[in-house]
Amino acid sequence: MSSPPPSNGLPLRRNGKPQSCEPCRKAKAACGHELPICQRCRRRNIVAQCTYHPAPLTRPAPLSPVEGARVQKKAGSAASTDATRHHGQHVNGGSNLLFLVNQRVKVSEDIRVSSSEFLGPTSFSAVFRDIQANMGEDLLVMQPEDELSSETNQEQDHWWKSERLSLGTSILKHFPEQQLCWRLITRHILSCDVELHIPSMKYCLESIWSTYGDFLSEPRSQESLNTMAQTILQNELAPIPTCRSTGEWLESFTGCRLRWEIIGTFFAIFGLAVMSMPDLNSNSLVKEDEILRDRRKYARKMSECAEACLILCDDSSAVNEYVVWLMHHIHSLNTFYSGDASRQLWRRHGAIASAITSLGLHRGSDATNSPSLMVAELRKLIFVAAFISDKQLATFTGRPPALSRRYSVCQLPLDLTDVELMADDETLQVIVDTKLDANGWRKDTTVTQSTTGRAWMVMAMLRDEILELSLGPNIGTSYLCRDDVKQRSEQAYASLPAHLRLQPGDPMFLQSPGDMLILRVNLSLEFLLNRFLLERLPDDGSQQNKQDMLNTAKEMLDRIIILSANRDRLHEYQVGFSWAIVYFGIPAAGVLAMELLKQSKYPHLYPLTLPRSEVIQNLSIFIGCLGSIRPTQGNYTLCVRMRKVIRRILDQVLEPVAAFNAQLTPSSMEAESQFVPDIDISSVMGPTDDPDFAEWLNSVDWTKGPWVNSY
Repeated sequence: MSSPPPSNGLPLRRNGKPQSCEPCRKAKAACGHELPICQRCRRRNIVAQCTYHPAPLTRPAPLSPVEGARVQKKAGSAASTDATRHHGQHVNGGSNLLFLVNQRVKVSEDIRVSSSEFLGPTSFSAVFRDIQANMGEDLLVMQPEDELSSETNQEQDHWWKSERLSLGTSILKHFPEQQLCWRLITRHILSCDVELHIPSMKYCLESIWSTYGDFLSEPRSQESLNTMAQTILQNELAPIPTCRSTGEWLESFTGCRLRWEIIGTFFAIFGLAVMSMPDLNSNSLVKEDEILRDRRKYARKMSECAEACLILCDDSSAVNEYVVWLMHHIHSLNTFYSGDASRQLWRRHGAIASAITSLGLHRGSDATNSPSLMVAELRKLIFVAAFISDKQLATFTGRPPALSRRYSVCQLPLDLTDVELMADDETLQVIVDTKLDANGWRKDTTVTQSTTGRAWMVMAMLRDEILELSLGPNIGTSYLCRDDVKQRSEQAYASLPAHLRLQPGDPMFLQSPGDMLILRVNLSLEFLLNRFLLERLPDDGSQQNKQDMLNTAKEMLDRIIILSANRDRLHEYQVGFSWAIVYFGIPAAGVLAMELLKQSKYPHLYPLTLPRSEVIQNLSIFIGCLGSIRPTQGNYTLCVRMRKVIRRILDQVLEPVAAFNAQLTPSSMEAESQFVPDIDISSVMGPTDDPDFAEWLNSVDWTKGPWVNSY
């Protein structure tokens, strides 16, 4: 005979005590059992998560629309409205930072037909919501009999065709030996932006060698590699299991459950590590391995293996966050040898954006829809990395971004270290309360990958607004919003922690470690580029705005010179230095070079203030920076061409202009004082130069619109 329910209506557990709510049960904390929201959840500001599951140890079923609406009503519409309005921006005040940073919009209309597919409120499946609520079952969940059709069996048989097994075996042949794997991982962590949880990444690599070390040991036999490839192919057929903890999540793709997504991600990481090596270390990392002497060849081989892994993942018809990790790292590796404006890179980026929205990562992630808070934070970092990359690529190419803040919940990740993220919820709450400030930043000066992700995300959300103004259809009137966006950009940069901002007056700035120096300079350049893009918007012809644009361009070039002057300290961070030259330096130097040429040819007509000597010196240094880009890098051709253009502009600027000045009379100067003719860029090109490049340069207005199209 079952026990009678308590007076508050909650069922009793087997020990006779009332049922706890889900957050308290998962945290193994004492629940007050209050209805509708317990006091502990009220104190933690997680009222939206406080629900009493009738059978908590069974597999959770999705909330019906009626239940979802009830929970949403309890949570209060104010928090959801505020989260929607600010899209994850800072919220002033509030003592519980776990809720502050994890705020998200709970949309009851969102439906997932499987663990890997996201369908929103306008999808075909939305019409089944009411029927599903009344029938008490999920009509969209695939039943076993649906999955055992002859068509599905034929698709599964396709996996065991010889070409798939042969491809998998070929991939495993190129997996580096164990010692080299660990050296490359260490190099990647040191020099590259790491979007993966480092302890988890190391655990994955350890599990590969502990589980499959006998198969991968030298000499590798065809039979052992076939067996390993066949096992991974079988794992790829299995869906990602439902995980209830961080441990279960890690076990879902490691050890005997190893997947091609993980193998491919490591291949891409190995390629990134090799391409980021300084020149002096590329031959000394593994002296006995001659292939590392040609880093581009080795990186391309790693990229080919990663792409092959992605092909095997595509055959499984399953999308998961592991696939997005793989695609993101392939995208990063491709920038090294195809350049940031290549068609291949743009197509790869579009595929990443599609995978992000297919998974629903653009709708936010927290502990309620993730196995644990650590997994939720990793999913945030995946979206943050894709969103930042999207804005940078859209800026570089002048094309519309693929991800928009208007359709995304742009959450900032918790500013915690990788080790802190692995703590349980109770310990993590204590860490959040003691180590983070009211805005979610660390109180100390420790810089983690979450710290850099948060900082770049703040800049990227403003860049999304600026791109709407620069690339939208109303560009003729977009300058009317310029002052407001510029002011908010200034406030956003000022809101960053002091140790992340560049303060040229600080005597200790140049004594910062190399990684902090390049981080602070690049963040300041990102802020200046936001301002630069706003000042390039077409306006009513105000000379003051043009002067502001020149001042910003000059300031950007000054920051590049700071990096150049400290290159000996940035030896291990060549990737960040090269990227700053191309992404920030070329547009700033292009504007200054063209304005310097106008000033030299029309000195009496030029209305703006441009320090001629200082600009010439800085452009000369920048020519040397362009020359430092290695031929193995994808943007090498663009840098060579821009170096040639700027050098020839300086040649013309430094030539005597007396003959031109003699042609000007006082009357002509007065009549044309408001007009400075445009410069034909082909006048600085030589007879042997690429005519297509000259035509492209002639079409560029360095003060308006995108400055790179096909180059």
